[in-house]
Amino acid sequence: MREDVRFTYGPSLSPDGSEIAFIARDDAYPYAVQATILPDGSVGKERPVNIPVDGPVTRVLHSPDGKWLACEAAPKGSENSEIWLVTTDPSDSSAKGVNTPSDLRVRIVEWDNEYLAVAALQDDGITEARLVDPFSGTTKLLDRRADAMLVDCEGGYSLMCVGPRGNRELLLIHPDGTWQPLLPPDPGSTVDEGVVLPLDEGQQGPPSLVIHGDWGANRRRLMRIDFRAAQPEMTVIAEYGDADVEQIVFSRNKQVAAVLWCRNGVSQLEVMVMSRQLQVKARRSIELPGMVASSLSVTEDGSLLALTVQGPDVSPQVKVFSPKDSLGESMRGAQISENTPDHVSYTARDGLELSGWLYRSDDPDEKRPMLIHLHGGPEGQSRPEYHDVLTAVIRAGISVFTPNVRGSSGYGRSYVNADNRYGRFRGISDLADTVRFLVAAGLADPERVAVSGRSYGGFLTLQGMTAFPELFRCGIAACGMSDIQTFYRDTEPWIASAAYPKYGYPIQDAQLLKCFSPLSDADNVVAPVMFIHGAHDNNVPPSESHQMKEALDARGIPTRLLMLDDEGHEFLKRHNRARIAEEMLDFLGTHGMIPSS
Repeated sequence: MREDVRFTYGPSLSPDGSEIAFIARDDAYPYAVQATILPDGSVGKERPVNIPVDGPVTRVLHSPDGKWLACEAAPKGSENSEIWLVTTDPSDSSAKGVNTPSDLRVRIVEWDNEYLAVAALQDDGITEARLVDPFSGTTKLLDRRADAMLVDCEGGYSLMCVGPRGNRELLLIHPDGTWQPLLPPDPGSTVDEGVVLPLDEGQQGPPSLVIHGDWGANRRRLMRIDFRAAQPEMTVIAEYGDADVEQIVFSRNKQVAAVLWCRNGVSQLEVMVMSRQLQVKARRSIELPGMVASSLSVTEDGSLLALTVQGPDVSPQVKVFSPKDSLGESMRGAQISENTPDHVSYTARDGLELSGWLYRSDDPDEKRPMLIHLHGGPEGQSRPEYHDVLTAVIRAGISVFTPNVRGSSGYGRSYVNADNRYGRFRGISDLADTVRFLVAAGLADPERVAVSGRSYGGFLTLQGMTAFPELFRCGIAACGMSDIQTFYRDTEPWIASAAYPKYGYPIQDAQLLKCFSPLSDADNVVAPVMFIHGAHDNNVPPSESHQMKEALDARGIPTRLLMLDDEGHEFLKRHNRARIAEEMLDFLGTHGMIPSS
């Protein structure tokens, strides 16, 4: 693995476009930097942002006046994030924390003029929406409820996402604390993102909103909410039958909007020029210098846009450009990878269409050894992103297939909900159908198929090795659950409660949870298993790997454990990722997966 690859991502433009902040990742925990934007649009000399946290920075955000920068960080890589406020003055090295003693996790949401809007998850599972004064440190409580998350805040109006996984909706919280739902009930839909647009001078509230989700449709689409006689009215702004909205940002003058769409895992960027009545006057696509994009940020007047782009051989990088000048043109430096994987579709045993990304190794054998790598979530999505560890596997002569089994996002509302609770068994059988497809298509040697995954992908790896032990030469489970009941018991309370609608409830569904927990069927495993875990993982505690390893050790199944003492649920340090790749290749080679030279 290359030792000089540096990632930059998560940009925040200052409102006037004179500066930018973003996250940089090399061989330490990811950290925040600030830099001046030069007249030609390039980024000047970086200066680090110092906050008193030994852990990765996960988000940065400029205040509307450009004087403050909010930094979200996760101590030791845990889920219990903190927020620190620093000034953008290079001579001021002070930092102010905004957490309270009862906060388990605090998330940056948005700035509401001079106040920072944050969502604080409490130890009792309640979310508090707050406004924080960066000067005095005082806070104002906006809303407080369970199964909720603050989404946006503007002029005293707030958007709260409420409800369990797979049935989420938005409430508008008024300045006086009253609230109202925005859309009629649509069970099974998810509407969880939106923007509160600023009121024009002299305009009376409530303001217009732009929200996105799959309410009334199978795909996530853009919707505008206007208020007539204080009642919300919905208008669809933009939708595609085969793509989902991922993110939208508006310039503060409301004249420019940038939208990221996801189509079969590939990002597409659209820039819209808007009228004062929020009608789309012009709508153009801009070619991206990578297959996957994220983290849009726009200046106050819409003259500059920043985002993160990446691809299979394009490491995550921040790009800054002028959206108006680039309408219909390629972004500066656009280079689409020549080594793109193949997007492959196939059919599950019940007729459902599945798909995934095939990365072919250079092994000349017609039937290559194959590693099936499973994403997290479960609602994650395998996309053609940069993945240094999998690249090392491919270079060693092993082809890689990253499937999107049912339950993955990016393929519509019915697909993402298809593995809920009792649907989990069909999600597990999708893994077997994936193996059978790869073998039948002549893409994989049936004697040399391995499976790996992280988080939910690690869980599905263990499920596959217990349900279909004859299919896999070996498996690699990174921070995956092995018993859902012990996971519920030992994880953070808010993580457990958020997982109930997907997997099942601990009392009502106790038998179901036991049936698809790998630990219950550990006696079925016949192939070697490697476990990888971060010591500071409080999402999926390390005990989940330990107990499965102990059960397999007791039966004499070969196992290996790589415990990373300075990582959490994500593996972020470059030297640790190099170590993961080295240990994985050694494990795969030991068990006959790497072709002989």
